[in-house]
Amino acid sequence: MDKLLYEKLSNERNPRFNIITDIVERDGQKVVIKRPYNQDSKAHILKMYDCYRGLQETLQGSDFCVNETKLVGENVECQFIEGKRLQSKDTADFVEAIRKAYLPHAEEFKCTPEFEEVFGKVELPQGVLATKYLDIDLIFDNIIVTDKGWEIIDYEWTFDFPIPINYLLYRGMIFGGLTPSFVQIPDAEKPIYQKMEEHFQSEYCFKDVKNLSELKMHVASQTKTAADFTIASRDFQIKQLQELIAAKDVHIRNIEAGNTILQAKYDEIVGSKGYKAVENFRAFKAFLKREDTPARQAKRARKEEEKRKRLEAKQKKQGQAEKLPSLAVHIHLFYEDLLPEFCSYLANIPYKFDLYISLKEDGDVNAVKTKLKELKNVGVADVRKLPNRGRDLAPLYGVFASEILKHDYFLHVHSKKSLYSGSEKMGWRQYCLNLLLGSPEQINYILDLFKNDNAGLIYPDIYTEIPEIAYSWLANVELGKKLFEEYDLGDMPVVFNYPAGSFFWASTDSLRPLLEHGYTYEDFPQEAGQTDGTLAHALERVVPFITAKQGYDSYILNADGGETFKNKSLRPYMDSIKLDKELLIMKLGTYQVVSFDIFDTLIARTIYNPDDVFVMLGQIIKSKYNVDVDFLKLRKEAEATANAKYGALTTIDKIYVEVAKDKALGNFAMDIKKLEVDLETALCIPRKDMVEVYNQLKAMGKRVILVSDMYLNRVQIVGLLHKCGISYYDELLISCEVGFRKDDGSMWDMLMQNYDPKTFIHVGDNFRSDSQIPMEKCIPNHIIFNANTLLELSDFPYFKAIAKENLANSLMVGQSLSGALFNSPFAFAEDGTVNFKDIYDFGYTVIGPLLARFVEWIVTENKKNHQRLLLLSREGYMLERLIKAYCGSRGIGEPDMTYFLTSRRAVSVAALENDEDIRELASQKYKGTFSTFLKERFGVELHPEDEDVHLEYTELPDEVMEKLASYRDEILEHAKAEKNAYLVYVREAMAGASDVAVVDVGFSGTIQFFLMKLTGRDIGGHYLALHSNKPQRIGGRADAIYEITDPLMIEKSKVLRYQLFLENALAAPFGQLTHFTMENGKPQPHFKDDDYLSEDVKRLQSGILAFVSQYGSVCKQLPLEDTELCNPTVVEDLFHDIIAAGTLTERIATALQVEDSYCNDGVQKFDVKTGTWVVEYN
Repeated sequence: MDKLLYEKLSNERNPRFNIITDIVERDGQKVVIKRPYNQDSKAHILKMYDCYRGLQETLQGSDFCVNETKLVGENVECQFIEGKRLQSKDTADFVEAIRKAYLPHAEEFKCTPEFEEVFGKVELPQGVLATKYLDIDLIFDNIIVTDKGWEIIDYEWTFDFPIPINYLLYRGMIFGGLTPSFVQIPDAEKPIYQKMEEHFQSEYCFKDVKNLSELKMHVASQTKTAADFTIASRDFQIKQLQELIAAKDVHIRNIEAGNTILQAKYDEIVGSKGYKAVENFRAFKAFLKREDTPARQAKRARKEEEKRKRLEAKQKKQGQAEKLPSLAVHIHLFYEDLLPEFCSYLANIPYKFDLYISLKEDGDVNAVKTKLKELKNVGVADVRKLPNRGRDLAPLYGVFASEILKHDYFLHVHSKKSLYSGSEKMGWRQYCLNLLLGSPEQINYILDLFKNDNAGLIYPDIYTEIPEIAYSWLANVELGKKLFEEYDLGDMPVVFNYPAGSFFWASTDSLRPLLEHGYTYEDFPQEAGQTDGTLAHALERVVPFITAKQGYDSYILNADGGETFKNKSLRPYMDSIKLDKELLIMKLGTYQVVSFDIFDTLIARTIYNPDDVFVMLGQIIKSKYNVDVDFLKLRKEAEATANAKYGALTTIDKIYVEVAKDKALGNFAMDIKKLEVDLETALCIPRKDMVEVYNQLKAMGKRVILVSDMYLNRVQIVGLLHKCGISYYDELLISCEVGFRKDDGSMWDMLMQNYDPKTFIHVGDNFRSDSQIPMEKCIPNHIIFNANTLLELSDFPYFKAIAKENLANSLMVGQSLSGALFNSPFAFAEDGTVNFKDIYDFGYTVIGPLLARFVEWIVTENKKNHQRLLLLSREGYMLERLIKAYCGSRGIGEPDMTYFLTSRRAVSVAALENDEDIRELASQKYKGTFSTFLKERFGVELHPEDEDVHLEYTELPDEVMEKLASYRDEILEHAKAEKNAYLVYVREAMAGASDVAVVDVGFSGTIQFFLMKLTGRDIGGHYLALHSNKPQRIGGRADAIYEITDPLMIEKSKVLRYQLFLENALAAPFGQLTHFTMENGKPQPHFKDDDYLSEDVKRLQSGILAFVSQYGSVCKQLPLEDTELCNPTVVEDLFHDIIAAGTLTERIATALQVEDSYCNDGVQKFDVKTGTWVVEYN
């Protein structure tokens, strides 16, 4: 039955909108119910629910979410939410979030009949954006910050017709505390929004209820209780008014008498200049409390009105004086016959602009200038004949740069007629021009991005006829490296978005380094029909990185009406993303001959940066030969020297001939060569899906050729292929053996002497050697993405920078991603998201690194302290397997360890001796029935005469201790019996050990704490994570990889947020220990009947074990004591961030539910939509 906690009547409005809001307690939870006040307002409740659903759909994927609501009969019900609200300091983030949420759904405002009914007939400037399901009351008071995001708790005034987005922000300034300087609403729009507000208040919401006198009469027409609630509902947070509801009739009469006295004062205020159409009812509350007087309010109102007028006049003056955007346009008009087309687009620019046009050397300047006279908004028209060199970018950055720098923003376009194929691509050119100059509204939208959204560069997304490989460096890698170094742009990505073809808008400040560089025509090569590999091709690719370095964002315009992307769009890569394994097999199956690249196509390395193989060898050399040398540098120089001598025929043997010339390494260079081959072998794993594609093609009878630019010889590569399950190929072509290479085209020339390109296709991962060069030779090819490319396209590309910090990070990140999640080139779903397709991959990628780092730490520390390790059940079962796997694959001895039977229930009951111990055990949070509480915590049954009540607490209430009083003697007697049996077992486990430590995942050291009390011994503890450190209370020693000493940081811990996944990862195939008894003089364990281990969990654990084994084998040659361990934050981020990115499917989440009867009498499941754990109670 619902218990009423609070009730508010909103019956002062137009009868159509009068509702009652109740807050009730139902089954221990607070619920908000909104119901119609009368027959007239039933439709308003139903419309409120419809708008909730529309708002919920509109805001999907944004920073906002809507409090979940249900329609129950004629009422709507939602959860009562408490928490922190946004403040004025959040204005900038709030405004950005509003725009991001609503702009994707926006359209140009049009005044509709539905709009006129609510807001009146208005005329707004062209280009004002509006959207449906705009919550006009989206102010800070109606938003609560929760784990889901910014959760909206009041959406009553949401409408299903388009309303200007800026109107919401205007109301936020007036009523919601938004800081005006961050909102930036054009002055021309503000009076219109004020007019809309007045119409909404007087002619819609409060129609026929215009002042306090009428409101009084309206209220008086209701029952006495309704009048009482009208007074009380002004603000339920004020205790005095809440108490007023329950006051006696005499109090009600006194208050009503006081209201009559205040009526005259109210009327005075109603007639004052500063009084608005709608009364401030919070002020009415203050009058009742006698905190203020009408005279003071009137005086303040006059001052505020004067202040408002002064501010309005000031803003108007500033608006009039505000400088219009200073615009420049540069057109490289190589084809003058396209000038009419460009003029038609330039006519759409609604502001004055200066126009700079570069023509070829025989261009007709006068004819061009004559045509330009048709354009009304052109200021300066600077037309020049220039050398045909450096394409469109030499004139931009070399000739007109100084002029363009005088402006705020500039547009760069050119008369492009060809793209890759050499034929005219009018559609591509017009596609770009439509997005950049298509209409005055589009141009205003672009300029608004510059003004309000930190835009520095704005350009079109991919055009359909551009191949996806264009969105990489191709033949421009070396030039790109020089530009990245010259402009200090940081790490150079493999794939990226940029304005392909160099059509873009930019702020001059965002590209200032390029404009101020001082490029000349001599910097650009002579035109010789180049299609790639020139400075111009590199410069067009570098502009988004310059923009980012300058502190600006890039915005990518979408032609099909979709969202404008910020900094990254996956559209260039969607053809590959949408192609799955089966479709690829079908595609390749149409050819008679299929060639495969080997490395990163069929085989992957479990290290992020291939050069780190040489860094790793340097550490091995130092440990094994006591020689400290920069082996990375030495090995790269040796390879360069060998390449200069032997070209494509360079082998690893010839490289190590050069290595042997180093005095420090000469005597054992050949040993190091073997170490390198062994290390390559240890690092290599198959790309399973690609090997399956390979095998399917072989089964179809296709001729399969393996091709590689590689210095390893045939025997070595065959060994790698065999390890990865790749065999029965028809040809193996290795550059160092045949003397031809893919990356210079000679391999393709050689192959096409024997094969018809009509029946031949190549598959590889390198955009240049595996795709662009074959494409130039008319050889069909297909690009598949390697793991590093997939990482760059994902929602967590920052792991690339983390992996490059040091060798340890490179090993951990490289194996995590190459080994499972991005082992397959088909990792992305059709919608561009990344999901684990197999629970094995989830265990390998996410949990494997975390537990590998934990096991590595345990083993490394044990080599120093030589403790006996008690691996606490049940997690200790899997930890023991992991430690054995790690030590076995790494070739080192195992620690002195034993699987130790225990549980919180078993050890804590055995350690009970007095009332304080009972309180300590009961004080841990609990939610469930009293009978389960007694059984799980103390091992006793509920007395028949006692009620099995529901308990829920985080801090122990006195009522629980009172209930436990009648069980005290039974609990202590039961504990004494269990203690005797358990002590015998514990002493046997610790026999012969001088120093003992427990090993567990965490998280407060409860079992160690009770073991110390039980045995009286000093027992250490090693944990993955520790936040309470109970053993410390009694002088115990406990450490952890993740030790949280500040209680406020517990909720921020990434490990603790998703720690329940570790319950499954470390589950054991037998039940949880409950207690020991003595039978025939021996301690006998007793277990719960929960020994079932699902096939899904077994497969999860297989993935974790595989990661740890592979990691151990790769680290085998590294010295255990002196090796730098991976930073714990890296594996914590891998664990948390990949889950938080929404990679789990519903099927995997369902398979990993967790039971916890000790603290919760129910089952915990992971909600993939919210990314949180939820409890389903038994």
